[in-house]
Amino acid sequence: MRLQIRDVRLHVSVLGDEWHHGEPRPVIVALHGGPGVDGSGLRFLMRPAAEYAQVLIPDQRGHGHSDLSEPSRWNLDTWADDIAALIDALCPSRPVVFGTSFGGFVVQRYVSRHPDQPAGAILAGTSPRETNRAEAVERFRHVGGDRAAAAMQRSFDEHTPEALREWMDVCAPFLTRRAPTPAYHDATRDAVQTPAVNLHFMATLTNLDLRPGLASTRCPVLVLAGEHDPLIPPAVAAEIVSALPAGLGEMHVLSGAAHRVLSDEADTAHRLMREFVQRVTR
Repeated sequence: MRLQIRDVRLHVSVLGDEWHHGEPRPVIVALHGGPGVDGSGLRFLMRPAAEYAQVLIPDQRGHGHSDLSEPSRWNLDTWADDIAALIDALCPSRPVVFGTSFGGFVVQRYVSRHPDQPAGAILAGTSPRETNRAEAVERFRHVGGDRAAAAMQRSFDEHTPEALREWMDVCAPFLTRRAPTPAYHDATRDAVQTPAVNLHFMATLTNLDLRPGLASTRCPVLVLAGEHDPLIPPAVAAEIVSALPAGLGEMHVLSGAAHRVLSDEADTAHRLMREFVQRVTR
């Protein structure tokens, strides 16, 4: 469905029923990664969550089948406030907000700007700050050799379509340890790409630090990190928990996963997510 949220129309997919045996089910609002890719991959990977919650997956502004908007609005504050407005429009109870990779940046900004709205937050394969560039280059050298290291360095130095395509071709395959299934390929065959959003956002990423805002969080937060993630290693993901008020953060490192934890360790990730959602929405 498409609905008006603030100054844009957002495309929102719904997985699962609102009611189960006469009782309202928990709601998860799930934000895709990127930026510059739509929610089709996440819609596929979140199907198991429909067994324990109703799942709302928007294409964020500038992505997929939602309105493109304009570059001045492609920023974390705007995306975070869009989610708050969407929740006001669609969620009768406090939801759990999920974000993977770039979507995790948006969720971290969201919980700092709207701390009383969510019942909980889940962050998968994401970071509270810009990665150390030299360290990231060396991590990709370790997994992919000099070619991957050079593509990673170029992505930092050049915000161009050519550098982005090279990164997607050379570096992106190392973000997962499992080859995509035919079903995943089918689900994402018609995915909508908006590389201009990626290039605009990545050019503004320098000095990103979400940790000060995390101190304002008031809901429990589950952090899932892949042990073999060359983009955001567990030690960096753990800084999210350190930045939260005491007792709100819980972190699990998934031993068989790289960056895309829902793809690499689906059973473990969804077990942890189910337990967390049931606990914070009880």
